Amino acid sequence: MNIWIITTGSSDVQLKTKENWNHLYRQIRNKCDNRDFSPSRPTNADGDEPFQVPARVMGIVYGENIEEYDNLCFPIFETLSAKLFEIKATPDKIIVITTDQSEIFPDSEYKRSNKCPYWQDTCSLQEIFKLYFLKKFPNTKLEFCELKPFADSKGLDDWNNTLTLVQDTLGKLQFASYDTIYVSHQAGTPAISSAIQFMSLAKFGKQVKFLVSSEYKQNYTDIIPSYNYLRAIQIQEAKALLERYDYAGVERLLKPYLQDTTSEIRRLLKIATLWNYAEFDEFAKQRGEAAEERIKNWWWIGYEAAYLALVRLEQENTVEALFHSFRAAEGLILEWAINKYDKYIDEDDKGYKLKDTILKVLPKYVGNLSFKQQANFREYRNIPLYSDTLFKLLQTARPESKTHPYMKLIWNDAKDERNEQFHRLLGLTKKELFRAWNASEQSEWERKILGCLEFISGQKFPSLKAASLMSQVHDELREALNKCQHNLLS
Repeated sequence: MNIWIITTGSSDVQLKTKENWNHLYRQIRNKCDNRDFSPSRPTNADGDEPFQVPARVMGIVYGENIEEYDNLCFPIFETLSAKLFEIKATPDKIIVITTDQSEIFPDSEYKRSNKCPYWQDTCSLQEIFKLYFLKKFPNTKLEFCELKPFADSKGLDDWNNTLTLVQDTLGKLQFASYDTIYVSHQAGTPAISSAIQFMSLAKFGKQVKFLVSSEYKQNYTDIIPSYNYLRAIQIQEAKALLERYDYAGVERLLKPYLQDTTSEIRRLLKIATLWNYAEFDEFAKQRGEAAEERIKNWWWIGYEAAYLALVRLEQENTVEALFHSFRAAEGLILEWAINKYDKYIDEDDKGYKLKDTILKVLPKYVGNLSFKQQANFREYRNIPLYSDTLFKLLQTARPESKTHPYMKLIWNDAKDERNEQFHRLLGLTKKELFRAWNASEQSEWERKILGCLEFISGQKFPSLKAASLMSQVHDELREALNKCQHNLLS
């Protein structure tokens, strides 16, 4: 059997002309709270478009004047029905879903606006719907299901409430496993549309095919298999993971669908995952031409580490946020040192070492070291270049860094907090994270990190996000997911 489930809305029944409207409306005006309802064409409609009035009003007027049926037209029903005839899928049963919110708006005080949802209800159109479908499909069984919220409950624009109503109403439907169920869900509120989609997929799965029309293309219809909707739902879930910067989670969720048609998403996810694991060099390599200019600069990687700290904070991973915020500054000082004093620095499997030949250009450097560091420096003729020895190099070359309000945090507060964190098993609150940078809130924390990077690099960016190549990848990935979801359902 072919089953057709269809939602209804105000645009399903329209007027060919409005010539007789005033006469017919005067007869039932008292049933519409004596309000004025005049037919109008949709915004931007051309001169040939039919006229519309709110569904409840249309049903009351023509329900009592059914002999005037010939003045009515059903453009959306006609388009959808034509598609079923085209694919030779004449329905054996049609289930029409109507709405009635009269219990939510019990008296005229709540219905004083013509835009009140009460007037959009389609329950009064039942006799007109019946006449249309019995003429169009004379051998088809017709049923009606009504979505009627209880008094004091939320209306049909509330997703949770509407989903419960749809589950209670359609949950009782039983079909054979071999039946094909066509679902047209676009009419009514967005909450109704979403709930019908969800309920149809949950209850009938692969039996469902969505019969949809286009709001913008007249006479356009399409049959969308449930597979596309399920995939679109998973893309929606992937978008939620994306907003948490869980790129690996997005990849796991979409892995079955990342075929050639979505190769751009797969490529971007690969790049994003590398960045999320702080593999910045490989990230830039995979990013290709878009990163070519940026990675020519010695300072670029420090800004990526800083943005990663911001992302970790958004993920509420405060310990890693502290680690990457400090790592961004310390790492950038190292990149500065390598760029400026490359011939005085050696690298081995244990890291970087500053050679004593640095004293030719920075003779005061050794005096800034501790007595023990000075002794080791003279004995080994080099010194490991990290933490304090690295900071002393910057302070020697750029004495103003000693009194810079943000740079002082690197070798005082932030450093101490980082060291303490790596020697205990306790967590770290946002307040403690900000306090490590002598900040009281996130915007101040970001500003101070950015200020450190600006001092070291000499660059100016409006924000950590604006300074990061990854923020561009993230935006491109969001756009690619949106495009993929749209294509599935268009």
